[in-house]
Amino acid sequence: MVVKMSDVKEINWNQLSELGLLRKINRDVLHPLGLAISRNVETGFSEVILAAADGVWEYSEDILKKPDLTEVEIRERLAEMLR
Repeated sequence: MVVKMSDVKEINWNQLSELGLLRKINRDVLHPLGLAISRNVETGFSEVILAAADGVWEYSEDILKKPDLTEVEIRERLAEMLR
């Protein structure tokens, strides 16, 4: 499938975070490498990737307790964002 640029929409890092995907990317992909995506909550931009000095990255307990959205919930919320 070829995607035309006229068909492409955008979301920012704040919206990605609202979907729980920023946490999932960090937890499942980057944290095991000692890395983390950071974002400016005021602008919705991410300008850097953080690297833990000791190579270990961990979330605080309050963030770990928050349940992940289901794939259906993510798709529904994403559809709302892209309207």
